[in-house]
Amino acid sequence: MTDNTAHKFDDEETKQEHKDVHLNWKKIALVGFIPLLLIFLGFFAVVKYIGGDNYTAAIDWFDENLGMWGIFFYVYVVDTLILPLSPDFVFPIAASMNPFIVVPVIGTASALGGVTSYAIGLLLHKIPLIKKYTEKAEAKWGAYIRKYGTAFVILAGILPLPFSTICVLAGALKMDARKVIPATCIRYIRAALYFALFRAGLLII
Repeated sequence: MTDNTAHKFDDEETKQEHKDVHLNWKKIALVGFIPLLLIFLGFFAVVKYIGGDNYTAAIDWFDENLGMWGIFFYVYVVDTLILPLSPDFVFPIAASMNPFIVVPVIGTASALGGVTSYAIGLLLHKIPLIKKYTEKAEAKWGAYIRKYGTAFVILAGILPLPFSTICVLAGALKMDARKVIPATCIRYIRAALYFALFRAGLLII
């Protein structure tokens, strides 16, 4: 087989792979939106149960003892490492805070978490533990990244997809940092949308 023939065969194989890859919106809803709905309903139920005054007192305690640094650190760690936690757990706490402060804090922490995950994948992907993880991630999400490129990082940033996992994989696959890093800024928009959702819920309560 000549080089040109082999290259043509690879191109055809890639096109076929891309053709077979489609986002499963039902799965995205199941994995992402349902947990978010449960967090929102739990938030609604707790505030309703303890009362608005007690909720406000709890938030004041959090703000005095942990403050924005507590929110920043939590979101950054969750969006950097692969943990059985969600950055969305901060929104019930942040819902009553100043949006012009807390939304940029959450957005910055989340975007930096994505950049750090990307750097881990890019620089440390040969370490056995990380390699094992990125291989599993590639088996699950690699075809989507190869088809959609940076657009898939943006989708992961706004939709309920495993953001840190996809950023690690983007690094391991050596996607262009000049495209990936700006793509993580979509987390600012996500932070604003989710804040608005929980603030609206708080106003309804």
